Amino acid sequence: MCRKMAAGLGKRPMLLVVPVVLVLLLPDGTVPVVQAQQSSDRTGAIIFPDELSTRYEQERETLAKEKRESSRRRTDEASDELDEDDVRYDYDNGSEEFYGLPIDYARQLSELNSTSDILNLLDPDSIDQRIFMDGGEYSGRDIGVNPVPAACEPDSQLVSLRPENLTSSRYYYYPSCTRVKRCSGCCNTNQLVCEPVANRTILYKVNILEYRSGKRDKFSHFDLVPVEEHVRCKCQCRVKEWHCTERQVYNPNNCRCECTNKEDRNRCLQERQLKQWNPNTCTCDCLPRNEECTSGSHYDRSACKCLPNEFYAHDGVASYWDHHQQQLQQQQQQRPISLSRSAASG
Repeated sequence: MCRKMAAGLGKRPMLLVVPVVLVLLLPDGTVPVVQAQQSSDRTGAIIFPDELSTRYEQERETLAKEKRESSRRRTDEASDELDEDDVRYDYDNGSEEFYGLPIDYARQLSELNSTSDILNLLDPDSIDQRIFMDGGEYSGRDIGVNPVPAACEPDSQLVSLRPENLTSSRYYYYPSCTRVKRCSGCCNTNQLVCEPVANRTILYKVNILEYRSGKRDKFSHFDLVPVEEHVRCKCQCRVKEWHCTERQVYNPNNCRCECTNKEDRNRCLQERQLKQWNPNTCTCDCLPRNEECTSGSHYDRSACKCLPNEFYAHDGVASYWDHHQQQLQQQQQQRPISLSRSAASG
């Protein structure tokens, strides 16, 4: 029987089925996962790496767009709840956006005298000891010269001794200028400025001389010129309390005027598509316009958009709000008056 089967196999062509496994590698070396659910026209089709890469790029762009929109919505929602004065840092994808040194820290830096003093305030892991070898100063031949911090302190400055309203050309002051101590130095932030906290007045006795052409000059008299000299200096707030408006209150810890009309700010933020909040004036201003109004309409600054001319009075002064109030008053006047039975019978 075996011989018959062998003879039969020898007469028929033998079909050998060899399974072939195709392993597709993406450009990054990963193996794509083919989902079991496929469309009817793609059943059994082979997907090549280029096609997978294109599909991956499209899906990645879609996911990135959705992520940006979601992040923008979260930022808009947070801005409604947080005051811009309370936000010092903004984090976007792990990066830190810096808005300025805190006032107290800037004042602390202004009291330092050298680079070695600031090393005590730094993270030790961020300091390379090979660079700071000489008492905290930079070392190395090609580093450059170590600068000395310009602290806020009295320093010699030129002061004129000659009156600004002097008109005579024959008489002149000698000396015409001198050096006195005046406050100067760095405060490490634009919110602070070096100002005097103690001063004194010096009376300089200046010679008033008469110029004579062809002859020796003639002494005329002495003039006592008062000059203010600074004795002690300190980094003070650049913005003072008298800079604040009636809508603001002064915050000496942050050296700024803060708006008190928080409700107006919240309403303004709700219309951020048309308006923007101005923290300096505590007002809600219109965003810059990109397009002009079409014919038959005017730009309304209270609404920050173009409104039809029918919302304006003939003199062009009344706004849409005034027109709306007039319409409400007219509707109330036109309402029928209902009388009670006793009044109607009387």
